[in-house]
Amino acid sequence: MSKVIRAYPWCAAHADDEDGALLPAEILAASVSKFDDSQFDLATKSGDYLARIQLMTSNSDKCKDGSFPMNNYALVKDQNYVDLGSSVDVLCVAWRPKALEMGEAVITVFDPSQAEFQRIQEKSSEPNSGCMYGPEYLLYVPSAKAWATFFMGTKSARREAPALKALLHKGATLSSHKIETPKFTWFAPRITKCSTPFELPEDMEELKEQVDKFNNPPVTEIEHVDDSSDARAR
Repeated sequence: MSKVIRAYPWCAAHADDEDGALLPAEILAASVSKFDDSQFDLATKSGDYLARIQLMTSNSDKCKDGSFPMNNYALVKDQNYVDLGSSVDVLCVAWRPKALEMGEAVITVFDPSQAEFQRIQEKSSEPNSGCMYGPEYLLYVPSAKAWATFFMGTKSARREAPALKALLHKGATLSSHKIETPKFTWFAPRITKCSTPFELPEDMEELKEQVDKFNNPPVTEIEHVDDSSDARAR
């Protein structure tokens, strides 16, 4: 039996609309949601954790396949990568120590006195260990009106980390610089004082909430994830 496709007159009338809408105007008007984008974000978020800022270098899969500009910063949340550009202005609000191991499970430790933190720290010197450690910063990104963490867990990032700590409670600009050795060349974060005025967060209650949450993490977090989970990259 052949499939019958019904052609509605209004389909042809709307086929050339710029937005590609296939519904007549009166139906479109009636279908507008009463909820806004912030409520959509709440309904679709996969976990109660902040976005992260990441310098996307040539080692990133997204840079390798050409889907993200190399050596630009990304605001990453729920597998969504927002391009912040080659430099981004931020407000540096707080910092904490962090050790991270990515394997069958993602293990995060925030207390350097813990044996697990020290184990990850020691293991990080092994090639392809999946282990990192260093300071993690709580940042506000005015251009995205978003809160995010920035983990400076590689050897190159740790060397630059004191420059961001020196700008605690002040504006900072994240950019990158090239590092060359006889065998390798790569890009690493560069931190400078922000010279451009920007808007501060308006919601002081949210600011306090974010600071309290950031400064009081569990000693250790263990999350079992599959390869598609955003936790693997955190």
